[in-house]
Amino acid sequence: MKSATLSCMYTLIPLGNPGPQYEKTRHNAARIVMGYIDEGAIPLEMFVPDTFMNESGLAVSAFLRYHNDREIIVMYDDKDLPLGSFRISFDKSDGGHNGVKSIIGHMGTTEFIRVRIGIAPQKEDGTTDAPHGEEVQKYVMAHFREEELKTFKEIAPKVEGALKDIVVLGYQKAMERNN
Repeated sequence: MKSATLSCMYTLIPLGNPGPQYEKTRHNAARIVMGYIDEGAIPLEMFVPDTFMNESGLAVSAFLRYHNDREIIVMYDDKDLPLGSFRISFDKSDGGHNGVKSIIGHMGTTEFIRVRIGIAPQKEDGTTDAPHGEEVQKYVMAHFREEELKTFKEIAPKVEGALKDIVVLGYQKAMERNN
């Protein structure tokens, strides 16, 4: 993948599941955050896959067949990050996320930018209580409570700033400034 420069065209890909029944599920955290971001304020294009999460790679690879000059930023939920937080990363494993696993499998590379949106509940002591094993599927497909949804409105301006940093400064500098 290319290093970040202003001449590089970026495409933001918020992962999630299609359909109204999934709109407020934890697996759609990236799309919920995008609902609070002023897309016109960020100099990038957006591609929203119309596939289910586990088949995200099909849509992304089809998109890149016709737009292979793009640097992609994949935004998705992360069950291991605290609710209301986010992290930028690059060239990592799928971390157990099936949507990312699908993208890596179809693209044949891990070399893309990620913006991970935290969805893990927190214990009273501030540590996360991330689900594991068979609990993961049930947890990510469950709907957010209204008070949880408010956290995405609160972090959206920070995510918007981080996306601008990626486009203008490159992902390394964006990680330094935002992680």
